[in-house]
Amino acid sequence: MTSGDTKMVSPKKELNSQEAILKAAIEEFAERGVDGARIEAVARQAKFNKSLIYRHFNDKRGLFEAALQSKLEERNESVEKLPADITEILQFYFVENLRDQNYVRVLLNEAQQNDGEPLIDEPWRRDYYQKHLNRLKALQVEGTLTDEFDPVCLMLIFTALVFFPATLPQLAQLITGHNVNSEEFKTLWTDCLSAITKRLQPAIDDQPETAADQQTHKPL
Repeated sequence: MTSGDTKMVSPKKELNSQEAILKAAIEEFAERGVDGARIEAVARQAKFNKSLIYRHFNDKRGLFEAALQSKLEERNESVEKLPADITEILQFYFVENLRDQNYVRVLLNEAQQNDGEPLIDEPWRRDYYQKHLNRLKALQVEGTLTDEFDPVCLMLIFTALVFFPATLPQLAQLITGHNVNSEEFKTLWTDCLSAITKRLQPAIDDQPETAADQQTHKPL
């Protein structure tokens, strides 16, 4: 494909080209980080001319923003389909982080290469995590999640729990004696997540009554 070819592209092919580029970009950023990633390598992997990448995303920073946003939105869409149950949400992210190692490696490379400067696309990413914080706050208001912890603290704890096996698999293996991808470890860790979240959920008798409950208790 030449630069001239990019001027006449069908909407379907345009969408397919962007998806292929974003997938290749995640792989490149996972391998080399933002600093070491090369547009030429992304174009070669996606099988498109690099001029098309510049047309869609302007530069490497724009490509990183789009690739990470695409990945976060994909994960968020999956979570939205789950019940508002903190145990199921944590188990989903634990399994997803093991499955999607490229995403985890992108974050690790970004952390290693960052010297304190503002994060790429920081406002959008902060808003993404704020939505998750709001979800925790809503669960606390409903009484299905303890309010003994600040929701920010809970968010940090939950993030650590679902990322630990994927980011430090060797430590998990040394501690448990199981590879993190083994069924033995997955069962052990999902049981741990379930036990932890159970202790963060108030007993049924301690939960505030809903309007329906109060109506039921009215004398006849």
